[in-house]
Amino acid sequence: MAVKPKVLAAGPALIRAATAVTEEYERISSELGLTMQQARLLFILHRQPTNMLGLGSALRLTKSTMTGVVARMEAAGLVVRVPDEADRRNFVVTPTERGAQVAEEFERLLRTEVRRMLAVLEPAERDTLAVLLTAVIAGHED
Repeated sequence: MAVKPKVLAAGPALIRAATAVTEEYERISSELGLTMQQARLLFILHRQPTNMLGLGSALRLTKSTMTGVVARMEAAGLVVRVPDEADRRNFVVTPTERGAQVAEEFERLLRTEVRRMLAVLEPAERDTLAVLLTAVIAGHED
């Protein structure tokens, strides 16, 4: 029989859960030869190629830091930069075929790990957790 864990207050529970997910994010990124920033960037780009300004904003990085991150990923063959048709002063960053494959593998591994973490909950509990976390995220983004 499994021992029931001590119930934590909401704040510490959220922090511990976020830490657990972040640890898995970091582990999976590392296994794929990526930093967490690179994994996040590939994840974003795989869904929607975007310009450098949009990436910097999404990752909360300065323009110079973003340029360095993208340059390293370009050198690794994960992304390419092409002039932005809408604004020739900017570049659109797109994953290469290899970058797209790495992004898909990252997403698959992370999804598997998160499902494993949530497997201790009943389906109705997962639904309730989703509603509650969505409210926390919305409150944070306001």
